[in-house]
Amino acid sequence: MDIHHGGESTGDLAGALASVRGGEATAAPESSSVPPAALAVLRDGRPLLEVPFGTVHAVLGTVSALRHLIAHLSGTSPAPRGAVGASGSETVLVAGRPARLSSRAASSASGVAVVTAGQAISWSQTIGENVLLGSERGVGLRETVMRLLRGRSADRTSVGQSDTERIHRALAVVGLDRSPADSAGALSVVERRLVELARAVASEASLIVIDDSGPALRADEVERWRQAMVEVARARRTAAPTSGVLLATGAVTGLARVATTATVLAVGGAPSPSIRLSTVDGEREVLAALAAAVGGVDASRPVADGTSTSDHASSIATPVTAAGLAVGHWTASHPADPGRTVVDDLSFACAPGEVLGLFGPPDSGAGEVLLSVFGRSYGARTRGTVALDGAVVDVSTTDLARAAGVLYTTEHPIRFDLAFLGGVPSSVSPDALTRMVRLGVADPRRDYRATTVPSGLVAALPGVHRGPDADQFTESLRVVADTEARAVLLAEPFGATGAPGSDHGRRRAERYARIRSLAASGRAVVVSSEDPAALAAVCDRVVAVRAGRIVGTVGTVGAADAERLDARAVIEAMGGLA
Repeated sequence: MDIHHGGESTGDLAGALASVRGGEATAAPESSSVPPAALAVLRDGRPLLEVPFGTVHAVLGTVSALRHLIAHLSGTSPAPRGAVGASGSETVLVAGRPARLSSRAASSASGVAVVTAGQAISWSQTIGENVLLGSERGVGLRETVMRLLRGRSADRTSVGQSDTERIHRALAVVGLDRSPADSAGALSVVERRLVELARAVASEASLIVIDDSGPALRADEVERWRQAMVEVARARRTAAPTSGVLLATGAVTGLARVATTATVLAVGGAPSPSIRLSTVDGEREVLAALAAAVGGVDASRPVADGTSTSDHASSIATPVTAAGLAVGHWTASHPADPGRTVVDDLSFACAPGEVLGLFGPPDSGAGEVLLSVFGRSYGARTRGTVALDGAVVDVSTTDLARAAGVLYTTEHPIRFDLAFLGGVPSSVSPDALTRMVRLGVADPRRDYRATTVPSGLVAALPGVHRGPDADQFTESLRVVADTEARAVLLAEPFGATGAPGSDHGRRRAERYARIRSLAASGRAVVVSSEDPAALAAVCDRVVAVRAGRIVGTVGTVGAADAERLDARAVIEAMGGLA
């Protein structure tokens, strides 16, 4: 679920309410031989995906696949009702009953609660009011909306004792030691997630779906978040068994400490068989299934050698050479929040003739470091050094970066959704978001999430800049070859996937060839992408970036074709897709 953030408005409050319980009746039980579970997705009576009560079940896949699943379960998918896989029609059972997923209200009434990584927070309300948002027992929907619209000065006496007890219990289950009377505006990134999780606990949903994307958490916050999910799966409800938790994530490393089983969603295919994470090789089995799911894997070929580091290790990708591009100790904050680090003291070098890949999804720091290096076009604060052929160069503006020999281009610019003018959504660049925060137009408390998809408003308005189309971007790669650039920075340059011989397949193959040609001309080429198969196909080395730091490196410069990377090697360097 996407929520557009700007000033506090009725649009924001409606967005915060969108993930909570509605009023549509649940369908009658369906006769089935499958034992009741928190979630069961069936095709022809056979289970494709099951989440038992009292467990955390992880579902892994590409960002698009996970978003499709979450949208379907939350009742926001445009797909036909019952369509979860790529083919056929499935039956979705929640707590043994057919789930009605025609709308958010229907999904919620069926017993589904969706946790959106801290996005569905009503900022003008208290923590306690956020926990009960949409499930207050003492008031109806109209009274709830009116109370929210009145803001912090509203009369709080209508919150009954039973609601107070539910608030304290829900906060205790998720381990958030904060007063329910505290303002939600003072919450940290991980605390926002915990408040949303507490809301799901208070609603006593049968199935809790957790979107694990969003802002990166520190190592200590990751453990706190994981433990909260485990406790939620263990906690008994008032008049029912424990809930089932479906965790939609791209991260595999450490997954066995929170989830019991896992399912991998193949691109355009059915879910994998359930994988038990309690076994010694459970996580490696998930990695292998994930690599096969995204494509680009030769199962008969051994995984290429790579190295992996901990989150506390130095963020340096070797080799460092005197020639080519060297980025040293680069740090960049979020455009709206100088205190939130997105690129964390990251260093890397790329030699002339090399294609270096930076692997990571939006908000990982992989794409953000390239944009912030090019004219400091990302980040409220940036620092670090950039050198070309051993000499430090000035890249503080885009004009100076070009003059120094550094070029940046992308088909999918990083954007941030912003709501103003009565909650109307707009889409702005990182640089524009920073200026708006400084001018007081945008609220710095908001958890703005990076996206490479233009907002619906931008797509509908004629003449609005949307970035190059596919053919224009392919042509821009040829134009770069005619410039004097010594270092070329490419963000998400591969385009849509497609079978060999299809239009998408031919365009992608042409882009691979042009990128390799740029390197062959003696330039240092750095490519950022969340597509491990594409990176493996075109790069000499790939650096995995998580929470702004390098967590693994794989590949060598000048490797023979038979030793080139595959998607599994790249995924194992990251420990997943995120």
